[in-house]
Order: sequence, then C-alpha cells, then structure tokens
Amino acid sequence: MSQLESFTTNGHEIPIIAMEGSPRDCGIQYGRAVSNLIHGSLEAYLESFRLLHSLDQDAIFELARKFEPMIAEFDPATLEEIKGIAEGADAPLEAVLTINARSELVHGLKAQLDDGCTSFIVFGEATADGHTYVGQNWDWNPAMKPNAVVLDIQRDGDPRILTLTEAGLVGKHGLNEDGIGLCNNFMLSDKRRFGLPVHVTRRKALTARILSDAIGAVLNSERALAANYMMGHVDGAGVALEACPEGMDIIHAKDGLLTHANHFQISRAGREDIGRNIFPDTLLRDVRLNDLLRAQHGRIDLGILADGMSDHFNFPDSICRHPNPSAQPGQWIETLGCIIMDLTDRVLHYCSGPPCEGDFAAIHMDRKPGQIAIGNYRKAA
Repeated sequence: MSQLESFTTNGHEIPIIAMEGSPRDCGIQYGRAVSNLIHGSLEAYLESFRLLHSLDQDAIFELARKFEPMIAEFDPATLEEIKGIAEGADAPLEAVLTINARSELVHGLKAQLDDGCTSFIVFGEATADGHTYVGQNWDWNPAMKPNAVVLDIQRDGDPRILTLTEAGLVGKHGLNEDGIGLCNNFMLSDKRRFGLPVHVTRRKALTARILSDAIGAVLNSERALAANYMMGHVDGAGVALEACPEGMDIIHAKDGLLTHANHFQISRAGREDIGRNIFPDTLLRDVRLNDLLRAQHGRIDLGILADGMSDHFNFPDSICRHPNPSAQPGQWIETLGCIIMDLTDRVLHYCSGPPCEGDFAAIHMDRKPGQIAIGNYRKAA
C-alpha cells in the first residue's frame, strides 16, 4: 500500500507518494494518492494545447493513443504503471499518456521551447566534502507549480527511486539507491519526428543500476525531440548526453564540474539549434553557472550551489528565472523550483519556487515518517 506524506517550503505543500509492488500496483497507488493533482496537470496541458494549437481534448487524446505501442516496446513495465495511474486516478488511459507525452505533443505540432532549466554536476575535487551533487533549476509554466510531487518508488525488481516530477508523470529529476542521479535540459533542433516520450526515457534511465545502463537507456531510445540528460554517479562521475533524433553526443565533466543549459554544446553538421534562437539567455546561463562554481572549486557545498542557482545576472531571464512581462504567450516560464541531489548521502533537496526566496527540504531516501528538515542553505542570504 502507498504512504502519503508531505512537506512545505515557501508556502507550497508538496506531497510525497511512497509506492511499492508491481508496476500496475505502483501506478494505482500513485493515481489514488494524488488524483486531484493528476487531473490538474491534465487540465493545465489541455488548456495549453487549446491556446497554442486550437486543439480540443478529443483531438489530443487521439494523438496520445499513438504513443502506447512505442512505450510498450521500450519499457513495458512503465506502460503498465501508466495504466495503473489512470485506473487509480479514475481517468482514461489517454489522459495519462497525454501528460507523459506532453513535450512530444507540443513539439510535434509546433516548434516551441519546453522546460528552460540550468543544470550542474559537481563531485570529487570540486566539492568540499567529496560528495557527488547533481541539480538544476526547474524553469517551466507557472500553471504547473501546484502539481509538483515527489515519488518514492520501490517497484519490484528495480532500484528504489526518488523523483521530483509533475503529477501524472512517471519521472523527471531524480536519483536511485545505487547512486545514479539525473537532471534534464530541454533543447530544440530543426529535426523532429514521432518518437518516445522523453519522460519515459528518464524513468528508464533511473531504473539502471550502473551508469552505462543509464546511458544506454538514452542511447537506445527512439527519440522524438532533443534533450540533454545530465547524469552523475556516486563514485565521482558526470556526463551530459546531448541526445536528438539523429544521434547523441557525450560531454564529460572536467575537474569534477559540468554545467549545461538549453543549447547544444557540440555542433553537428546539418542541424540548426532552434532553442537558442527562441531563448538566447541559454548562452549566458550555462557559462555564468560554470564561472560561479569554478571560482569556488574545492569548496563547493550546498550553500554555494544554492547561491549559484539563485544568481540574477541577466534578470529576469537569469539562472534564477523570474516572470518576464515582455514574454509572448507560450513563453511564460519561471523557476518553479530548485533541485539539488546529494548522491553520496542519497538526499533530494528541493526548494519550491525560486531559490533566491526560500528554504529547501531535505528528503532522505532512508528517512523515517515526518523526518524532513527544512532550512535556508544560501550563504549570501
């Protein structure tokens, strides 16, 4: 049976859904626990599709059905979990498929940037305690902020996973008990096709017990869109996988440090990087965070990471992103939260809202009920 607890940071209550058992059972527990939030996610995205593409629910559901066979082939266990989520939430399967394929549905219809996000990996000689940290600011549509959830998943045969995600999604940013951590940066090229939902690929990567298998999950996926997968390992490793429909490039951390934003760092002949044209601030955020962290090389800790993610250079389109009154409809993006994961101690630290404004919750994988500490990590606060 699932267990439901919650924590509050900066006035926002975030539920933690602990589920276990078969894929179907995990999904049912998830769906029942936060049915209202799952329906909230669906309504928010249906409204986006209506505004951006003039498509109603029936049209979107028809498109969403096409993803089922592809998910079944790539990760049948996760498809069973998706079916369980729908059952538990008393929603049609197409509703949960729509949520999990929301990026592909948006970009199959029109070139449109998804999650913003600036991410990092630091480990070994770069950190004060030698721990491995992976994290990012989650920059996205403010309508999704009330639907954030943490999943604590113990699915039969898989490593235990902690993931911060949107209600209804099978995974997003997270870590597992074997010390693999994952964050993501959306990117956008001129190459798009029908393909596997990126959130299903993220979940598959988090079920890996060794880093090469997590990399393989991305490498062997039939990708619809471009995305960067930031993967860290507890033993002191970090890579960025710039994956797009036509291939994948890998960037290794240097001196225990790696940062990324929403543009390609490696060029490919014949590919246009559309994302940086839509949001040119990506070209600043990546370098800015890298400079801030390299200046503290060997001393990096939670406080320095929180400070870096709170940086306001190029405000409001900064690492810590705030509403931009000049943004066009469909580009209303702000920092909904900050995730910092300590892979060494298996802790997910989360601040709801921009990290410049508030406290983090420390969610330990081996926590006891109610054992979630809240604190302000920023040294510059």
